[in-house]
Amino acid sequence: MFGFRRALPPFPAAFRFGVGTADHQCEAYVPGVDDIWDLWERRPGLTPRGRAADFWNRYAEDVQKASALGCRVFRFSIAWSRVEPSPGNYDRDAFEHYRQVIRAIQEAQMDPLVTLLHFVWPPHLEARGGLIGNDFPVIFADYATEVARQLGPEVKDWITINEPTQLIYGYIKPWWEADYRVPPGLPEGATLDEQVDAVGRLIRNLFLAHIAAREAIHAVIPDARVGTNPVLLGFPPWLQRFLNWSATRLQSPGDLARHVRRLVVRPLPQRGTVDVVAATFSKTPQRAGRVAFSTDYYVAGQRLCVLAASSVNTASDLVGRTVVVVIHSTAEQGASVLLPGVRIESVGDYRAALNALDEGRTDALLADDAILSGLLNQHPGRYRLVGDRLTNERYAVGVPHGDPQLLQIVDLAVRRFRESGAIPAAEALAAPRSLADPVTNPLARAAASRLSTPATPLPWAPTGTLLRRIQERGYLIAGIRTDVPGFGYRDPETGTLSGIEIDLAREIARQIFGDSDRVRFQPTTTGSRLDLLCSPIQRLLDPLLKTISVFSVVVSSNWWHLGMAGKLSKALCPPQCIGQQDFVGFDYYWGISSLRIDRIRHLLEAAGRHFDQAPVWPGALYHMLRFHADLFPGKPILIVENGCVEVADRVSRASYLRRHLGEVQRAIGKGMNVEGYVCWSITSNREWGLPFDKASDFGLYRVELDRDPSLARVPTDAARVFHEIIEKRRG
Repeated sequence: MFGFRRALPPFPAAFRFGVGTADHQCEAYVPGVDDIWDLWERRPGLTPRGRAADFWNRYAEDVQKASALGCRVFRFSIAWSRVEPSPGNYDRDAFEHYRQVIRAIQEAQMDPLVTLLHFVWPPHLEARGGLIGNDFPVIFADYATEVARQLGPEVKDWITINEPTQLIYGYIKPWWEADYRVPPGLPEGATLDEQVDAVGRLIRNLFLAHIAAREAIHAVIPDARVGTNPVLLGFPPWLQRFLNWSATRLQSPGDLARHVRRLVVRPLPQRGTVDVVAATFSKTPQRAGRVAFSTDYYVAGQRLCVLAASSVNTASDLVGRTVVVVIHSTAEQGASVLLPGVRIESVGDYRAALNALDEGRTDALLADDAILSGLLNQHPGRYRLVGDRLTNERYAVGVPHGDPQLLQIVDLAVRRFRESGAIPAAEALAAPRSLADPVTNPLARAAASRLSTPATPLPWAPTGTLLRRIQERGYLIAGIRTDVPGFGYRDPETGTLSGIEIDLAREIARQIFGDSDRVRFQPTTTGSRLDLLCSPIQRLLDPLLKTISVFSVVVSSNWWHLGMAGKLSKALCPPQCIGQQDFVGFDYYWGISSLRIDRIRHLLEAAGRHFDQAPVWPGALYHMLRFHADLFPGKPILIVENGCVEVADRVSRASYLRRHLGEVQRAIGKGMNVEGYVCWSITSNREWGLPFDKASDFGLYRVELDRDPSLARVPTDAARVFHEIIEKRRG
């Protein structure tokens, strides 16, 4: 017999469809009115929001487009930095603007859903301790009170803190990532204990701030409905039950520390042929998946180098011509994006790259300017640099994953090295011999004096750690370059090594042994740096070890709603917070139905915001609705965010919406009290520092954020499908 699926019931008449926006992602940046993400996005490798979709000025147009789709809910957020530019100083004009937004939403026959904190907060809050400061719940309640008073009784639906479960990643770094995922990030060199303490304070503060804001809103608007929306990854139901059970077992700070350690520390330390690599090693997310990185010690930038007599003066002159890069360099990885219309040729090292220039086989060399300056200094008058910096490259020391104590020692050495003045200006790096000679280089002489102070050897590290192995061996092994003047260079006449990375390796040895001479150098190339730090077998183990790390920690559980249900330790969720929500909200995007390694890898890519590689599993949405309906019987459930980039997992955005809304119908047919679904997002938006492209665009209406000055809203197939579903009340 052939099975068939029973027809799903239509969405009830009271069911509310909606769309969402967020202030930082959609409103244009105003110079001088920074939020914490504006400051964060000034870091190398991140894309500032700029005009975004200019929702501040285009809100009426977007509201009308949402209404035309048939929506009854329009979600937006308040820019805290705009309405309270300094502590206790509220901007009347900013509040008047948001009143006009609310008026436009209501005139379009929709309900506003207002978010108080959508991942961003003012720098003045961070200066007072931020989200982990003792005063945050009180400060947040004051802010909520003012917003409720200003926006009045017209707003009934509120989100206090958007995706509280994601905010944790501003205080812990998974061991395979180069940096904190979100701001504020802890200070350089923060220890594991400091990360654990910060996470514990954050979770508790988020619960306390939520209930304080809820009480403040109810005091002004008694019939308001207040909730929040943790973002959840979709796991097989049995695994989700295990993760939730594990979270309920946490009873002490020690329990939390053990859980956080599983995410921060690689389960098995890597063991390569060197201990550290200091070799013009740019810190990138891809490389951080294989090795750990210290704090930065230098910032370079990619530039173009041509023959002195070349007719090339700008990057645009190279269209249709050839540019050479060194294999495995960041220049090779990004050249096609930085130089559209240019042919890219890869060679093994910089000597081969210069030979290609000399012989006319290429028109330009793309590399870091710090490297190019040294090469140009060796060949006066033969080459020149053209154009401005195309990127920012953060040089850091590479360290094998798995030993936080060793990484802390390296961080300490880098900080002291920077503070000593041992890192000269970029132009000075072009002269390796003078840098090596403290007699002729006053800067190097002063730095050498400060770094020569005797240091106390470290006590013995725990057995089995990488640091203990170094101590027992009696010397540090450092991978260095020998062909980059100013950084790591071997004089062809004397064989002497010089450069700031040679001196930095000696400083690391001094921190470990109290003796800067206890270091041996191993030359490396651009392509071999990663391989020196970890073996091929260890690289094969990494997907499994990442899985163990993610699937064994409390932060992967639904800890927010477990707290609301009274199932978390009171140390994390105080008893007065239990049940303090008027509806059950959550966000869902990606999931896996089984623990296949390839699917797990894609889920981890999604967590790292590589959305085009994210795994699509609509069934997880049904299981989440079932879980929350059982956890909070009778309580209304609102899907606050769900949506997709143009294509993920070979699933188009239109198909994604059909399939997920079908699961919502299925849940309603089973009697679950699902009252609404909000699609993210109405237009293209700036996705938290990512470059704008199809892999970061969730908009029902496409906006060419970087190419179209008019920011025209163009409907996608997904907008048509969403409208059709709303009209027919069927997925």
